[in-house]
Amino acid sequence: MSPAPDWFRFLSSLAAPLFIVTAGMMVALSWTGKGRSLGYIALRGGLVILAGAFLQLLAFDTIPFIDMDVLYLIGFSLPVAYLYLGLPERKRWIVIVAILLLTPVLWMGFGYNQDAIDPAISLILSPGSGTSVPGIPDIVKSWFIDGWFPIFPWLAVALFGAEIGIYRWGKDAVRTFRYNKEGLFAAGLLVAGGGLWGLIPGAQYVRVGYVELFYPPVAGLLVFSAGFFLLVLTVLDHLPGQYSLMDPLRVTGECSLAIYLLHYAIIEKIICPLDIRLPLPEFFFWYFVLLASMILVAYLLRYIRKSWRHQPFIVRFLIGS
Repeated sequence: MSPAPDWFRFLSSLAAPLFIVTAGMMVALSWTGKGRSLGYIALRGGLVILAGAFLQLLAFDTIPFIDMDVLYLIGFSLPVAYLYLGLPERKRWIVIVAILLLTPVLWMGFGYNQDAIDPAISLILSPGSGTSVPGIPDIVKSWFIDGWFPIFPWLAVALFGAEIGIYRWGKDAVRTFRYNKEGLFAAGLLVAGGGLWGLIPGAQYVRVGYVELFYPPVAGLLVFSAGFFLLVLTVLDHLPGQYSLMDPLRVTGECSLAIYLLHYAIIEKIICPLDIRLPLPEFFFWYFVLLASMILVAYLLRYIRKSWRHQPFIVRFLIGS
């Protein structure tokens, strides 16, 4: 039985696609507006992967690189998306569709592991525990097929983000999502994705208490998430640019990597050891306490960025620039 109601599982499933699409959009911004080189993007991608490795080492107490974490996916996708944007537009969309179509073929050919690689693999394997480091084939399968965020199909989500970024920043002026065609496109993706998701919902496994519906990530869910992302962009573009209630969202976005690393460290090192199950109202209370704490940290980091001149590159990478 699922540890969470269906509506909560649904809402929980939207965060990761938004995170990955946004990362793809930022590649497009670097490619068009900032004139960044492939080497620069590859360096940042490598640092994101390294951040994911340190998170697994220090927060999860597990061996890095044996499973596909979301930071590994984003780090891998950054230079790939940069190269992808050099293709003609028609070929770019063919790549996205091909990844989505190939994914179920890979599942049928190699299988999809319900539990992925055992997340309890410790840095120090106790004798007689029955836990062992997986072999290279299992690790490769995790990265490409059935890890937490495998390249197939999640790379297509990052590339879709790059495509949206090119649409937004590809001309001399920033194109806002305030016109009928963006809304119609978003609605079309929502309807098509929702229909496909309803027809092929996937197994929707619960992995180690994680209740998202993307284990496995079926195409309908991803198409629906793409439509939801465009809908969010359209709504945000209709709000005044200086709308004060948007600033907490803006400030956390300025240092998203630092917030991601910090909140996961708190969850793994403080919350999880308590091993407490709460009724939903109490859960949401403490959720908003954590959220408010992260927003306060984000404002602190904004102050540090403004007051600390000539920051080292690694500091700018971690806290935003």
